[in-house]
Amino acid sequence: METKDLQATAENVYQKVDEEVIIPPSELEELVGILDALRDRFVEHSPTTGLSDRERLALFGSGVRRYGFIDKVSDLAGVNSAFIPPFMRLEDLKNLIRQIEQLRDISSLLQQMLRINTDNLLMTGDEAYRLALMYYSSVKDAARRRVPGADALFRVLELFFRRQHNPAEEPTESELERDMRALLHGHKDGRIVIENERPVVSRGKRIVSDDVHSGHAALKETIGEEIKE
Repeated sequence: METKDLQATAENVYQKVDEEVIIPPSELEELVGILDALRDRFVEHSPTTGLSDRERLALFGSGVRRYGFIDKVSDLAGVNSAFIPPFMRLEDLKNLIRQIEQLRDISSLLQQMLRINTDNLLMTGDEAYRLALMYYSSVKDAARRRVPGADALFRVLELFFRRQHNPAEEPTESELERDMRALLHGHKDGRIVIENERPVVSRGKRIVSDDVHSGHAALKETIGEEIKE
């Protein structure tokens, strides 16, 4: 990618970061404080601070059908009180139904907030990754031009773009073909070595070494293989 293209792309990224992505740190700190206080209030008014998986499986909950059943019982018992057992208080059931509805509203709000926060996190990570790639591209270019100190930095950063292979396992044929095509077209750096001995009497031996990693990393769009989480 030409220098002027990189410059234009960088300007677009910075404009987006400034206008759309960056949230003032003071605002985030205030939000964290509010959420921290809300969590403490939830804990204060909750009958338990957390259920184990076994305890969760043992509880019925109030899904769509169960909630419908509970609500119908509440209505029928209200007009057919003769069938209410002496150890049951109908008012308790009605209070629980109202609490179910309120807790559902809270869950809906929390899910909306979580979705918004997750989207913000994704956008922030994406822009941070793009900026980091700009530095990586600059270091890589400097290393190719043999600028003193650049090669050591490049060797540290390029490790993040290498696939993690089990040393005991050979790459599959599809992986080899994909890497060979990438090398032939200049999309990746690395090397592929295949050593083979034809069997005469005993079983032959083949050694495959596939040490290929991403080449073009100026921007996310030009990377053949991204960092894997």
